[in-house]
Amino acid sequence: MIILEKPYVSDFLLEYLAANKVPVLKNEYAVSNSRGNALHFIESHEAVERYHDGERIYTVSENALDWIYVNLPASELVRKIGILKDKALFRKTVSSLYPNLFFKEVTLDELRNGDHTHIPYPVILKPSVGFFSVGVYALFNEEDLKNAVLDIEKNIQKWAADFPETVIGSTFLLEQYIRGTEYAIDAYYDTEGKPVILNIFTHRFASESDVRDRIYYTSAEIIGQYLEPFTRFLERINTQLNITDFPMHIEVRVTEDDVIPIEFNPLRFAGSCSTDIAYYAYGINTVDCYLNQIKPDFAEILARKSGKIYSMILVDKSGKEIDSGRFDYSRLYDEFEHVLDIRKIEAPEMGLFAFLFTETNVGNEQELDRALVSDFSEYLLE
Repeated sequence: MIILEKPYVSDFLLEYLAANKVPVLKNEYAVSNSRGNALHFIESHEAVERYHDGERIYTVSENALDWIYVNLPASELVRKIGILKDKALFRKTVSSLYPNLFFKEVTLDELRNGDHTHIPYPVILKPSVGFFSVGVYALFNEEDLKNAVLDIEKNIQKWAADFPETVIGSTFLLEQYIRGTEYAIDAYYDTEGKPVILNIFTHRFASESDVRDRIYYTSAEIIGQYLEPFTRFLERINTQLNITDFPMHIEVRVTEDDVIPIEFNPLRFAGSCSTDIAYYAYGINTVDCYLNQIKPDFAEILARKSGKIYSMILVDKSGKEIDSGRFDYSRLYDEFEHVLDIRKIEAPEMGLFAFLFTETNVGNEQELDRALVSDFSEYLLE
């Protein structure tokens, strides 16, 4: 079964759920955003019964975790979520595998008034419980820390209004800045605790201090290079987590000699249905794979996909309040060689005009680099 929650659900997922009669928890968001699809709604009491009978649960958003905490409070599912959702607890749980990795949990008051002379810059500051790069800062000196605290104080009330505490928590994590290439993995642990990777992306960043989630991309070359080492990494991590039958969106950094976990996001794949890029790229429906324990045949898939880059681009508003009706969506077709889908976003709290899915030939990456540094103001109609 699946729990749909704000801020977004894709037509692709809705059509899959309707066609396959996947049980959908009946809630206000799901009912009002079914967009004419005949979803198989179930009430909360039935969802609880189905879980206790062994049925899997998948969520599209961490906003759905509140229902799980309220209705399945003592469940094994909540234990699994807790280990992964709380980034400080996660660091402690896997610390024996990374004994030299600095991390420290702090409150906002400690950030304001504490002694920071021993912080081993550079570090990353982020909410212990967080989502969507909200409140994430790369800090290279004490001045950066002071500016980050000022920004947190400016925005914390807005975050509290936009996201429940299960999505944005009240404490923060200082952790070592890990140099290396960042990758994201959509995967699940099967019923025996073995990892099954469904897609591998890399972030494209504009600079070392850039922590935005603006561009994810995947390719046959990326998966071919990292499928086996990331599978071994997930096997090693699970010696500490002891998790079975569970989907995750994982972010890692690859250094010269190791794979370092950044975070494991529980009970979902790439957020706001951006996991659908696996379908555009490889024909893989990640939600179907988890619910039905399907393992992709990458040897066959990748043989057909060499020389192509598949990207998911967040066409964002650069922190400004801009009416999406002013955005010239048709111009995107002129700026990218092959637009696969444009998903217009109506939810103001997401700060986006659209999710853009593209196919790019290797050698034409400059179109992605342009998107990386653009504020998209040139797309605005007067």
